[in-house]
Amino acid sequence: MILRDEDLEGCSVTPLIAQGLYLEPVIHPKPGAVTPLRPHSDKSVVDFIVNASIAEVALYEACTWRSRGLGSPIARGFKVYRILASKLGLKTNIALGSLTLALPLAAALSSKAGAPVSEVVREAHSIVVNETGFEEAVEYYKLIEFLKPSHLGSYTGPVPSIGSGYPSSFTDILKAASWDLVHRELLEGYPITLEAFNMLAEGGAPIAESFLTTLLELLARHGDTLIASKYGFTAYKRVKAEALEALRTLSGGGVYEAVEWLDSLWRPRGWNPGAALDVMAAALGLLLYHKIEGK
Repeated sequence: MILRDEDLEGCSVTPLIAQGLYLEPVIHPKPGAVTPLRPHSDKSVVDFIVNASIAEVALYEACTWRSRGLGSPIARGFKVYRILASKLGLKTNIALGSLTLALPLAAALSSKAGAPVSEVVREAHSIVVNETGFEEAVEYYKLIEFLKPSHLGSYTGPVPSIGSGYPSSFTDILKAASWDLVHRELLEGYPITLEAFNMLAEGGAPIAESFLTTLLELLARHGDTLIASKYGFTAYKRVKAEALEALRTLSGGGVYEAVEWLDSLWRPRGWNPGAALDVMAAALGLLLYHKIEGK
């Protein structure tokens, strides 16, 4: 099917949302996370950039799928991402949370491009709550099964575990995993993503400095559920306390020294605040959209 010009009016700006997935991994330093100078044993910043490139295609597909009325934009995005990852031989979870947060935002641009960020986010939440069902649940499970995230573990609860069937709806998955920051954001309308976006938009500092200051604020206020899932509730509380301590040092050495101090604590422990960074990637995408398209 040939796309008409009017089909592209909204979806042509989806790369702005995708830019958050490109920018987040290249910011240095970060506490415990992949940066250009500090890779993990199983992934580097190059892997994140490759991941962002196929995520960008998935975001565009989600948007155009909705604008052309072809079916579920979220399911389409998950499926396209999985197919491209398979073709490239990518079988490591690089930034599944970032993709999952970004897909509804991209789909929302099919009808809300040029609108303020708050309207785009409301539309994205409406898509999640009102326009998803079994198809999205199936594609999400297939993607998780393909990537096999290291924190997956075993599960017993209101939805089937990965590999043992599919939930009846995507929102059932979100409700069952509402303890997790990313799933809760989708379910509740991106409150922490908007919190991060507003801090970035009002920061006034260069984007890397604003990013790091905002990241510390989020960690101090909300902790990180990826660290909690791997290391327990005591680690979760310690994340918040140590991030708050890093914030208290900002007036002395600045944000880079504060983050370096936190990195010196977290990296040896294997702590990577991946959930908070997923939110930050979405917030960065919204920031760039706001600067170029939003009102």
